[in-house]
Amino acid sequence: MNIDPVKALDDKIERLKKELKSLETRIDHAQTEAAHTQLSQTNQLKDNTRKLTKTNDRVTELAESVHRLERLLVALNRKVRAGETQKADFDDWPEVAESLITQILAGQEAYARRTFTPQEAKDTRKAIAEYDRKALEAIDAAEALTHLPPTAEALWRKNYKQWRAVTTQERPEAPDDDTYAKDTVAKSAGNEAIARTRRLIRTRIEDAVARDLLFPAWFENVLGPAAPPGRADDWLYTATDVVLYRLLHGVTSPADALGPAPSEEGHRKTLHDRLTGECADYRKP
Repeated sequence: MNIDPVKALDDKIERLKKELKSLETRIDHAQTEAAHTQLSQTNQLKDNTRKLTKTNDRVTELAESVHRLERLLVALNRKVRAGETQKADFDDWPEVAESLITQILAGQEAYARRTFTPQEAKDTRKAIAEYDRKALEAIDAAEALTHLPPTAEALWRKNYKQWRAVTTQERPEAPDDDTYAKDTVAKSAGNEAIARTRRLIRTRIEDAVARDLLFPAWFENVLGPAAPPGRADDWLYTATDVVLYRLLHGVTSPADALGPAPSEEGHRKTLHDRLTGECADYRKP
């Protein structure tokens, strides 16, 4: 042991320096090793990501191939069945007279038209009478403006305000009792016509299903080759309305069941949108 305290302290400092340098070397080695490990993990992650991307691309490619194969099988099945099976006719409807179509369309127009109920007509007539009364008073007030003396400012303002109160309003539209009565009749006749037409259509579709007839291409394209399990009644309801839509709106495309979507709001667009959604649901796997 060195008895010189200064010398002993210097020796201790030297030992600490050596230990510190050794620790720094170990830390450097640990950091280098950690960096190598992180780089290896990053490269592994990138490699896994590339593999996953390739796998996803392959899955997408296989899904498209399966879809093409399904369509080819459907087409092949149709050709085979066409040679062996009778075809269902959902395009020619001699039993659905033109008068039925006319009644249905007239009923739809009646529902779309704004008509007055008897009570609404009564209230509207009262409002019209009140408007006419105030209009006459306003006219008298306006005529009086030309005879008022310059000092009658308060009366002038009153008469002018009374005139402006009427000119800023609109006279209510007079109810038409004939239109209301005609629309009531048209709605009733349209409801009966559409019920009768739907029965005729559904009966023919049910017969085609029972006899396993080959459906038209446009029918299978939109509704599939058969009813989904457990949903036969819903499928028949939609199928009936698809055929009815074609009859009402003159759709004759051999491939497109419903034709282009209507641009204007109304009963036709509402029905087109509903049928499009329902049919897409039936075609889901």
